[in-house]
Amino acid sequence: MYLRLIPLFLLLALVPASKAQVTEASQVATISSKPVEITADGNTQFENGIALAEDNVQIHYNGVSIYCDKAEYNPDTRDVLLLGNVRIYQDKGVFNGQRALYNLETKHVRALEFQGEALPMKFHSLSMKSVTTKEFSVRDGVMTTSDSSMPSWSVHARGIRIYDKDRVIFLNSTLYAGKIPILWLPYLYTSLKETGFQIMPGYDSTWGGFLLTSYSYPLLGDDTLIARLHADYRSLRGFATGIDLMDHFGKNDRNNGEFILYYAWDHSPNANNPPGQQTIATPTSGDYVGRYRIGFNQKFYLNDDVYATADITKLSDFNFMQTYYPAENSVNPQPDNNITLTKMDEDYTLSLVTRWQMNSFQETTERLPELAFDFKQEPLFGLPAFYDGTTALGQLQRNFAANSTNNPNYFTPSGYNATRFDTFHQVSLPQTLFGWLSLVPKLGVRVTAYNHGGDYTDTNGAITTFPSYATSTNGGSQGNQFNWTGTTVRPIVNAGLETSFKITRSFEALQSKLLGVDGVRHVFQPYANLSGVYAGGPNVNQVMQFDRYMPNNPNNTTISGYQTSSTQLQPLDFPQFNAIDTIDTWAIMRVGVRNKLQTRRDGDTYDWFYLDTFTDLNAINPYFNGPVSNLNNRFTFLPVSWFALHIDSQVPMTTFGYSEVNTQFDFMPTRWLQFGLGSAYINNYNGMSGNQPSVSMNWKLNDHWSFSATQIYNMNDSTMGASSTTTTATPGNSLLYQRYVITRELSSWLVSFGAEVRNNQGTGTQPGLLQTGAVFTMALKDAPQITLPVSFAPPMPAGKNGANAANPLMPGLMPNQ
Repeated sequence: MYLRLIPLFLLLALVPASKAQVTEASQVATISSKPVEITADGNTQFENGIALAEDNVQIHYNGVSIYCDKAEYNPDTRDVLLLGNVRIYQDKGVFNGQRALYNLETKHVRALEFQGEALPMKFHSLSMKSVTTKEFSVRDGVMTTSDSSMPSWSVHARGIRIYDKDRVIFLNSTLYAGKIPILWLPYLYTSLKETGFQIMPGYDSTWGGFLLTSYSYPLLGDDTLIARLHADYRSLRGFATGIDLMDHFGKNDRNNGEFILYYAWDHSPNANNPPGQQTIATPTSGDYVGRYRIGFNQKFYLNDDVYATADITKLSDFNFMQTYYPAENSVNPQPDNNITLTKMDEDYTLSLVTRWQMNSFQETTERLPELAFDFKQEPLFGLPAFYDGTTALGQLQRNFAANSTNNPNYFTPSGYNATRFDTFHQVSLPQTLFGWLSLVPKLGVRVTAYNHGGDYTDTNGAITTFPSYATSTNGGSQGNQFNWTGTTVRPIVNAGLETSFKITRSFEALQSKLLGVDGVRHVFQPYANLSGVYAGGPNVNQVMQFDRYMPNNPNNTTISGYQTSSTQLQPLDFPQFNAIDTIDTWAIMRVGVRNKLQTRRDGDTYDWFYLDTFTDLNAINPYFNGPVSNLNNRFTFLPVSWFALHIDSQVPMTTFGYSEVNTQFDFMPTRWLQFGLGSAYINNYNGMSGNQPSVSMNWKLNDHWSFSATQIYNMNDSTMGASSTTTTATPGNSLLYQRYVITRELSSWLVSFGAEVRNNQGTGTQPGLLQTGAVFTMALKDAPQITLPVSFAPPMPAGKNGANAANPLMPGLMPNQ
């Protein structure tokens, strides 16, 4: 039998009601007039304004599906009384029970003997009610992630508050391993985003045996402010404690930030430190060195297009991050200190930046402050030409690091400052000739003015990043005093021409399921970028260097005295080239060709093969010697998901060049084996040569056991050796890094034990150091990212900008190779 209830506004015309009843029902009617569909195998009828249905009842309304043995529906209140084998499906979740009262409009539910999901968590309870559609209150409940009727772990609590896809709060709770109670807590908070209570035991030769613990809880009921407390012990160094405060609020949680305070009582600040670390004064017997980090970062929107950011870090010493936050130090070794106010618009960006030297041992270019106006590329007065530009005015100060080396003769160089005004304006005219040839001519002008200039004594007038220091060992003289000069103005003109075209050919006959080929299209694209710059005014060596390249290698002097800060070719376009103070006259043409092999996949075009080959032809190149640069290749081969090959290489074309090849190959031949091969090779770059191949492997031994390994080798014929007294490996051919992890898969858990060895290379004056470490972790199979009430996994903080969520306290943690 099938019954379709008529819309509520028609029902009200048929059912007598008091004035109060009509008013209440009308309010419900304004919410929704969608019909409620009820089907049942048994009888369905109206009785006193109540719809009754029996036997295999099905109710469908506004995306909600309900199944039960018997239902009573009140159209005035939209309440449904559900009896027997109740199942409610809503928002990709399911609730099961024997008796429930459910409101179709508000989706609020009250239930007895109920089961449900707040993915990935599963719970059952004596009673449950929904406070809102995203908040549930449970009495006498049990929660787990296991589907088994006898879960390997569970939390039993007198009261549970569940916030869908957000957090869970337990009151008077006990953690069970199987049927054995192992921990009782009166109040327990765990979040699906942040950490709850976690323990991490392990060993590292820099720390000794360690035990890291953290506990997180909300300071505000809506979870917009979370506190994480740390209490850690390291046998070689002592106790440490700290607190992190994490906030997110506002529209789409766009306002977010973190405050970090961490303090360590370090009894052995130089214990097993890697070579190259600055020595810290050793405390007296029984004493300690107080070491700390105070950090604050925040993004705050004043309105939809104006926001402020702050990034502030105060450190006790130069080595603190490497000692206590080695994973974060590997990607951000010198935390910045700045506050920025930004105005965003469709056509421009206006920013006010204040940057200062918070830590004297870190070299910093201060901006006190700097106001910048960046105009995005837009059509010029309705013409086919486009305009873009930038203008900035700031008070800049370059402060060198104090005592940043172990050289006893080092003197902190004299810093310098200037008020700098920089304005840049560029017009481009994109065109397509003959229907296939793309041309983009560009013309730009720039003026950079300083209220004064200067140079160092005894440096041939060059303002270098690493000024030479005095040779006196008694401290009686200090080198590199700065000589001030008058106002400096540099007019700069740039012109460029970009050109390219494409030739394509299709090969429909090429088909291969193994390589994922469904027809092939070859795209051949030659291109060229001609760039010319005229830099007037003083020579670049006489300009104060704030936004800069690094000084050239003394054995390979360039025209400008500077070279790029990496092995990669410099940008030829503006404003992408942003080393404002190092701009010099140049005439360079970059020529290359791109090759793509494309195929059809999943209804879209897929780049199956990609190769970009290019080089620079140098009429004048102030940052590189020789008439032509290296020949560069960017190669990617991704035929299928289980095969990937990336090769970035450059080979010399003159005696001034160098070789570099970076390779990564990942292969998964079977479901139980995956391995990767990599290599970082460089030869004759500023007198440096070396090769570091790597290998990684993940092997699933059977349904319960798996093994993974990573190794990084050093192949270097350098004759530089370490002290003859050291017993550790010296530079040359050696195994730099090893990591081995064995994992046991339980019904709900992944239990892992890992060990690693790091061979820190020595120098001509410092011995190498062999470091070892071990760690034990436990993670849930169904939700490894989620923190349970007690977890032996490393604390996983929210990574900045989508960064890899590496444990900030895990010694020497490295990303998977």
